[in-house]
Amino acid sequence: MNKRGYILAVSLMFLGLAVSAQTYERVFRNNLWNRSENINGVRQDTVSRSYAEAYGKYSGGDFRDTWQASEGWSAGAVTASIQHMEHMTLAGSFSFDQTEGYDMCGSMFIHPGFYPVDLLEFTPGRKTMQTYSFDGGVSYDLSPFWRIGAKMDFESANMAKRKDLRHTNWRLDMTVAPGFMYHNGDFAIGANYLLRKTSETVEAEQIGTAESSYYAFLDKGLMYGTYSVWSGSGLHLSEAGVKGFPVKDLSNGGALQMQYKGIFAEFEYLHTQGTIGEKEYIWFRFPGNEAGLTLGYSHKGHQARIALKRKDLKLDESILEKVSENGVTTVYNHGSNRILAEETLTLAPEYEYVSRLVEVHAGASLDWKNSVSSQMYPYACYQSLMTWKAGADVLMHLGQFDLGLNAGAGSGNVSEGLEMVNEVSGVQTEPFRLQEWYDRQMEYMTASRVDAGLSLRYNFRKGIYLQAEGSWAHGFGLKHIAGADRFGAAFRIGYNF
Repeated sequence: MNKRGYILAVSLMFLGLAVSAQTYERVFRNNLWNRSENINGVRQDTVSRSYAEAYGKYSGGDFRDTWQASEGWSAGAVTASIQHMEHMTLAGSFSFDQTEGYDMCGSMFIHPGFYPVDLLEFTPGRKTMQTYSFDGGVSYDLSPFWRIGAKMDFESANMAKRKDLRHTNWRLDMTVAPGFMYHNGDFAIGANYLLRKTSETVEAEQIGTAESSYYAFLDKGLMYGTYSVWSGSGLHLSEAGVKGFPVKDLSNGGALQMQYKGIFAEFEYLHTQGTIGEKEYIWFRFPGNEAGLTLGYSHKGHQARIALKRKDLKLDESILEKVSENGVTTVYNHGSNRILAEETLTLAPEYEYVSRLVEVHAGASLDWKNSVSSQMYPYACYQSLMTWKAGADVLMHLGQFDLGLNAGAGSGNVSEGLEMVNEVSGVQTEPFRLQEWYDRQMEYMTASRVDAGLSLRYNFRKGIYLQAEGSWAHGFGLKHIAGADRFGAAFRIGYNF
């Protein structure tokens, strides 16, 4: 801060604070409705704000999951806006991201772990991914007490790996949520319908003059599955009559919200039906249910939230038979076997305090997951996984500067057992597990760790800012992961208006 007299210094400081206090991010977080599924809650606030930002990021280090890059770069841009009018509000955002990752192998999916199966390949190389995101919503006052509105979130991503066993991915993720709200004074209640559809297709091909085909692995749960050359029938990457490895799911549900003064609550439920394959070649089906409860309280700069979510998922493998007669191949479905069942419970409390001088945020997440994998009768593998993480960050407004500090910690544990549910069956061969990759993945998920970060933003007049960031994470007691550290850096230039 420039020290040209006490009065001038204080004036400049509070001028900077006034700009910071009205950023899009703060306006968005101030309203508990903005994290709900009901767009109509955006009109519970009256401040219009927008921002645009371009950024570049770097991350590198050996403390990483099996599918992450040894080092990676990304660049992109994002813009978002909330605009209030007399009887209507428009809200939306758009973003683009380009990411380059090096020495990448393992999972072939764009978001590993999103679906109940995974495809792994073992030829480290460079991956390029582009992501386009758009969301838009409108809320309209029908009368002094009633509002209607709808919003849509859309994301499209594509990824390509160009070495040895190449693969190309296309992913779509779309959510539509129409709803209504009744409000009267300090009380408001709303409800909305939820429709979500995701899909991803993986197409693989072998390039080069290798004497034999490259190997791949189809993970059907808990790293049990099929390991063979990538074109083998058990992996479904090169199946006649099917283009690539297609996965899709469709979710239907709804959400109910209620607010009284500073108290907010939302209940959400979704039912999912997913398939892997296409036409008569449906190799897997994965039905599931998800329910969540969020409670929040806001009062004079203090805001507390707690979210509880439960999710269950089943994976059924189809029993298909191909019969060829007179040059025509017919596929018969003789039923299915349930090979995986999972239940997940997540508890996430948060606290936030915002003032003109400082912003403080603290949060934690506890996850419990119980899984049963039974891919080969009579063997069944039981796994219990618990992970937790906690952290806090502080943002201090120092005149034209914003200084951010954050720190966190996490850990977890996993226990499991493999047993025979029928010892007189005569089967002695256990199902195949990719043990080395499983050990690395579990160690990364459960290893004790600490992380820290630092950011510095300079706010120019009229809302323009420059920001630099650095981060570090360290894991303890590692046996299967090559290194204990990972570093990150980012640079941003943006405009709040």
